[in-house]
Amino acid sequence: MVLSYVRGHGRIKRADAMELCRLSEGQVKSLLKRMCKAGSLVLKGAGQAAHYWIGASNWMALDQIG
Repeated sequence: MVLSYVRGHGRIKRADAMELCRLSEGQVKSLLKRMCKAGSLVLKGAGQAAHYWIGASNWMALDQIG
């Protein structure tokens, strides 16, 4: 769900992910942290300006798809 949103919108903020996935702030924070660690997402900025972009591992997969 999160990756589909980022592919369509270019990036996602934690609050957007909370609403999209219907998770608490702590749950979304954990999810996004795991996705960053796996290389699926990359965190840019800090605090209110923080947002997540598609990580390098997903750009490679998208290139292979076409």
